[in-house]
Amino acid sequence: MSTLGLASAHRAAHVAPRGANLGRPSAAKRRAPPPLSQRRPRAVAVDASVDSRTQADFDALWAWLGSEGVDVSKVSPALVDAAPGGRGWGLVAAEDIGGGDAVLAIPRSLWMTVDTALASPIGAHCGDEAGWIAVALQLLHERSIGEKSRWAAYVNALPAQLDAPLFWSAEEVATLTGTQLLDAAAGYDSYARGTWARLKESAFDANPDVFPSDAFDEPSFLWAFGILRSRCQAPVDQGADIALVPGLDMANHSGLSSQTWTLNNGGVAAVFGGGKSGGSMLLRTEKGAKGLLAKGAEVFMNYGQRKIDNQLALDYGFTDAFASRPGYVLGPIAIPESDPNAFDKMDVLEVAGLREAPSFVLRAFEDPEPELRVFMRLLNLKGEDAFLLEAIFRQEAWGLISEPVSRLNEQEACGTMINGCEEALRGYATRVEDDRRVAEDPGVGHRLRLAARVRMGEKQALADALGFFSGVEARLDSMEYYQERRLRSLNLLDKDGNSTYDPFQDTMA
Repeated sequence: MSTLGLASAHRAAHVAPRGANLGRPSAAKRRAPPPLSQRRPRAVAVDASVDSRTQADFDALWAWLGSEGVDVSKVSPALVDAAPGGRGWGLVAAEDIGGGDAVLAIPRSLWMTVDTALASPIGAHCGDEAGWIAVALQLLHERSIGEKSRWAAYVNALPAQLDAPLFWSAEEVATLTGTQLLDAAAGYDSYARGTWARLKESAFDANPDVFPSDAFDEPSFLWAFGILRSRCQAPVDQGADIALVPGLDMANHSGLSSQTWTLNNGGVAAVFGGGKSGGSMLLRTEKGAKGLLAKGAEVFMNYGQRKIDNQLALDYGFTDAFASRPGYVLGPIAIPESDPNAFDKMDVLEVAGLREAPSFVLRAFEDPEPELRVFMRLLNLKGEDAFLLEAIFRQEAWGLISEPVSRLNEQEACGTMINGCEEALRGYATRVEDDRRVAEDPGVGHRLRLAARVRMGEKQALADALGFFSGVEARLDSMEYYQERRLRSLNLLDKDGNSTYDPFQDTMA
């Protein structure tokens, strides 16, 4: 789920089943909470496209990195896209770069980590907190002491305003009505604000010298939360490993790139990676001719090759301009506690290597992943079919239900998805043609266009899943089910489905 481990924060919009609850509230319940900005004061009231940073800020960052021994000769920061909602600042090649070359390597000694947080003045108050909270509090501390901070050049180069939906106005948030993105953003909002309120009561108010109120107020804490969400990349994006990596986090996303951050864990790797003791994090160009970069070309990376548009919009406030990935996250889906076979079904999931409440991604223009069909069969397994849940079948149960179990089970599995997709589609407040018109209108704000693209993408993924399972449902009478497959494996059915059992031969024997 979330890279900051917000397991309780984000409950995405799920489809509702026939006879079982997959986690999506009814349309009426989903509309009950007012938009984020009507429920509390906004953290940021201005557009993130109003960016006060200048080239001098980034030159200072590069000078600091260079003074710390980082080789900054291959890439340099530049304003690559000044359009509202555009990429903004990024990294460009300062010289011709070969395919597969490391363009920048940042030693661990320059990262902002849980360890640096614990060693800072705020460390005594966050030892028992989650990793992301410790790093967020250190970031606010470093910002509060200004030029006295070792990371001053880095902090000064961070955006003061963020474009994720968490920071949108009431009117902008309203355009997300009915979307999964709104549910997720509301979850972030509730979790981050709840965390701040708890910290204020337990640490901030009692230690004003360490946590000055003007530096650790709620808007500042939400800003730090947004910075971590948008700048921490794998493999240092979660748990105790979470870290801010100055300079390297300036590379913009492209869905056409396969490059991600690479960790060099000390030793020879660190030496050749350009880092100091403790290893370094580096970014390379694509291998071969594809990775050749001429001087002045932008250096890209991939923020998540399997992330869909609404996931990118949630954390970064954009959808992929190079390779759109419309989709809808289904889950986490839990086996209902009221199911008499719930524990057996959870055992089957564990044996199959899945979580007790797995998630699946519906991708527009693609068939649903096979595991989703199998899970739907498991979810609806009951009655005469439940014998497959007996302990004797436990190790092979997932494989056995990877093909249709019975006509009733397959019908109910399809019905769960069909009903859920239809309900989800009814929750949107706009029509597809309206979304398309807004998305293609350069005269409206970039956030409104983003919201329209997200709405279209979610609807397309749901509509495609609806069409897929409707198609499966239409073929129920032509499918072969478990009992037929079993009899055929025992040579008791011929290729036409007729019994091969001969009672006369059996009697003679």
